[in-house]
Amino acid sequence: MSGIVVTLKPERKMIEGSLSYLRHRGSKTRVLKTRGEASMGAVVSNAFDENMIVFEGTRESVVFDGILRNFPGEVWPRRILELYKENRSGFLNELDGSFAFAIDTDDETFVARDPLGLKPLYYGRCNGGIAFASELKALTPFCSDVQVFPPGHFFSSNEGFSEYSSLEDLLTERQVKSEEEAAKHLRTSLERAVDNRMTAVKSEPIVFLSGGLDSSCIAAVASKLNGSLKTFTVGSEEGKDPAFAKEVSRYLGTDHREYTYDFKEMLEVLPDVIYHLESFDPPLVRSAIPNYIVSKMAAEEDSSFVLMGEGADELFAGYEYMKELPSAESVDEESLRITKNGYLSGFQRNDRMALAFGIEFDVPFMDPNVVDLAFSIPVDWKIHGPEKTEKWILRKAFENDLPESVVWRKKSKFSVGSGSSHIMKEYAEEAISDSEFERERQNNGIRSKEELLYYRIFDEQFPCRGAADTVYRS
Repeated sequence: MSGIVVTLKPERKMIEGSLSYLRHRGSKTRVLKTRGEASMGAVVSNAFDENMIVFEGTRESVVFDGILRNFPGEVWPRRILELYKENRSGFLNELDGSFAFAIDTDDETFVARDPLGLKPLYYGRCNGGIAFASELKALTPFCSDVQVFPPGHFFSSNEGFSEYSSLEDLLTERQVKSEEEAAKHLRTSLERAVDNRMTAVKSEPIVFLSGGLDSSCIAAVASKLNGSLKTFTVGSEEGKDPAFAKEVSRYLGTDHREYTYDFKEMLEVLPDVIYHLESFDPPLVRSAIPNYIVSKMAAEEDSSFVLMGEGADELFAGYEYMKELPSAESVDEESLRITKNGYLSGFQRNDRMALAFGIEFDVPFMDPNVVDLAFSIPVDWKIHGPEKTEKWILRKAFENDLPESVVWRKKSKFSVGSGSSHIMKEYAEEAISDSEFERERQNNGIRSKEELLYYRIFDEQFPCRGAADTVYRS
């Protein structure tokens, strides 16, 4: 919904320069008064009033990026400050939401990120001090080294970095007695998650509807709760997603928008996609291209808040390779691993592509109650039967709410369904010679010509030590 920048020791002019690289995340920038060694600033959201982003008092200030769902009707920066005064870092586990924020007082500068990393945050060493920002691009022009601020951690100017929570801390020993009970609880939990987000944001929601199961489930719930719903989908001429999305839209009665792009447009937006995405990982870039185009389309209709279906594949064993893992235990371990790494992959794509156009996003599947329930459901209810149907329990939960052809549609990656998967790979094979690849592949362990194509663009945009190390390699 916004972006934040915090510096300790670097000159105040860095705040203004750093914020200028984040203007796309909202409607305007705000620099707070300097107090001591700390300076703070924020980009004000398109979806929220300024007082939901910034609080500036005489002796304390707060900059906030995120959504807090357990404090409806309250001004989040003020509430955070009150909780901090009462219990210092102990208050962090009271927050239900996605967030990255900073508090500055006479005694301490305090910075924190949510346990799942749904809101982005980086830090860098700059001119003998340390700086924090929502995106890499806001630090690389000023810092000698940059790193990812780890989820579930806080930074204190008095104590340094500390971990306060993790994905494992969100999980309980909940018992689910039957498939029917699991499906019922799953549907109810997702409905509650969507409702909580719509209540917290108080902005007309939209859904990026791929026509796959995950986004269709979100659309089914949101359209029921909201009464009306805009849905958006994009794809190339050979992509299968638009046809399925249109079928879901007709079934649910949504106000649907569709756009078809071609290879020329993919190449035109590629530098902007990599700049905003801050990654050169091929699968992530491929899926980000349609994500970028659909976000642009939604922004042109003044949308400010989107619900996405990200996270269901991680929670409900939706990836094809998971069917070949040797045991249920190994599937659970892999689900835990890829969910924990989501902040470096899918959630990063969600944030950067939507916020490239100032659109706030949320992912209801990552609601703590949905996550806890998902890890309580036996693996053989996720990968089910001799056919090894992936996400079976999610399909059962929504089989009466969506067209049968969509509920039981076989999983395909977003980049495959939208049509952006093989095109970029084929282009890279032709554009980069074998000799070029052999000469440059040693740079940061480049693994393919497609990755080299993306890396060249990334390296030119982010020529800072450590920038490439922030990129997750799938």
